[in-house]
Amino acid sequence: MNAADSESLARRLLAAGYVEDSLERADVAILNTCVVRQASEDRVYSKLHELKEWKTAERTVAVTGCIVAKEGTELRRRFPQLDPVVVPIGEYEDFVAGLEARYDYSQGEALPPAGRTGVSHYVRVIQGCDHNCTFCIVPRVRGRERHIPMAAIVRECSEAVDAGAKEVVLLGQNVDDYRDPDGSGGLAALVSAVEEIPGLKRLRFMTSHPQDLEPELLEVMAASDVICRELQLPVQSGDDGILKRMARGYQTRHYRAIVERARSLMPDLGLVTDVIVGFPGESEAAFMNTRALLEEIEFDVVHLAMYSPRPGTVAADRMQDDVPGSEKLRRLNDLLALQRTIASRKTARWVGRDVQVLIEGHDELGRLYGRIRQGKRAIVLKGSGIVPGQLVDVRVMHATAGQLTGLPAA
Repeated sequence: MNAADSESLARRLLAAGYVEDSLERADVAILNTCVVRQASEDRVYSKLHELKEWKTAERTVAVTGCIVAKEGTELRRRFPQLDPVVVPIGEYEDFVAGLEARYDYSQGEALPPAGRTGVSHYVRVIQGCDHNCTFCIVPRVRGRERHIPMAAIVRECSEAVDAGAKEVVLLGQNVDDYRDPDGSGGLAALVSAVEEIPGLKRLRFMTSHPQDLEPELLEVMAASDVICRELQLPVQSGDDGILKRMARGYQTRHYRAIVERARSLMPDLGLVTDVIVGFPGESEAAFMNTRALLEEIEFDVVHLAMYSPRPGTVAADRMQDDVPGSEKLRRLNDLLALQRTIASRKTARWVGRDVQVLIEGHDELGRLYGRIRQGKRAIVLKGSGIVPGQLVDVRVMHATAGQLTGLPAA
């Protein structure tokens, strides 16, 4: 989602006559920020400290993203020598106009093609979130939900494909909550409309919420040759008591039912989740319930995080952070080891099979890489003549916990 915001701002700057360049040569440095976790916020301040030596009277430092809503005035107080320009999320026109006036550039006639990012193009369908998970700061910094009209989304996706994009990724903090303001339906209707775009090879969406996922969406996924067989469905905890403290709005039995239904329709589904360990009140028994859920469901990917209080959230303001840091770390490492074992076992099942890989580019070793429909990263060896954007049939020869390696199928 941050990448989508960066892309939107970059397109406006390109239209105004700017080009992307190294920091040493640049007139403007823009930080697009995330504050979901404290470490993300800390990196913002670290980068601003680094920019002190770069900043001159002729150079501009701008900050956008989530930290603007959270700490906008504080940024200028802490960094008076930078005097950073604060740019609210999505409100880019005035910022670009101000740069034009300062640097005497001329506004372009039209925005560059939406698909300038290449193989994949990100499209935000919802801004903000109407849920109130007690650990999450997003509603405070991103605001309540604002839904983009379906016609505008389909138009942007179509323009991106016309410009060369092969994959579209629909984004929202809770994409399942999408409703067309003009009354054309929810997410199932939206993906059904987007997948009909001529030339589109793959369609993804993220992130889903177990409370809001439509049964119809799973049926649309299962019937499609374009929509990827990957579902990003954060569970956060495998303990019902902790889920209630998190205000997630569902119980583990509900989550299990969704997974069972999804896998009955799509046995090869790639399932991704998020888990927080050490949430306030998480006993050893509650943690073991989470561990048992991971063992039972066997996710393809688990994004694990230790709970850290975010000021302004219910958990930070009203709950005691009562799990010691050393215990959080132990639980985190335990689940990391467990998930590595599970993921290794699951990826090993692909060895000897043919998969279809959408080539995204070359890695640091010069090897072609891309992803299969289930979201797994794949390295393609001896792929002479293959270029990014191609769909290539690959015979899997080797697998690790996080990656497949293979050769073009004969």
